[in-house]
Amino acid sequence: MTRLNLILFFTLIFSSLGLVNAQHEARKLYIELDQMNQDAKQYEQEYGQLQLEQSTWAMHSRVERIATEQLQMQVPDPKRIQVVTMGDVQSKVSSGVKPKAMSEAKPQEQLEVKP
Repeated sequence: MTRLNLILFFTLIFSSLGLVNAQHEARKLYIELDQMNQDAKQYEQEYGQLQLEQSTWAMHSRVERIATEQLQMQVPDPKRIQVVTMGDVQSKVSSGVKPKAMSEAKPQEQLEVKP
């Protein structure tokens, strides 16, 4: 009988320790989950701010103003605008004709870059 009591006693002790360990792990994992949820909320907020910032920086009026003021770019004359479709490019490439822009391009070392 004492032997059975000892076995039951040690079984009870080990299962109690296992239960305490499992509860401790569950608490640690819950704390980690809570921290990750807080991080996710912070990242979502930062993502929203970055999207707003990107839309501000990419506004057409701002880009156009910088292009004209800082880069001295101009809207081209409508007579000089050419619309090129993929069909045009593919037919010329398949026939072996070199596009005009490529055949007239200067080598890279001869290009002038204005600051």
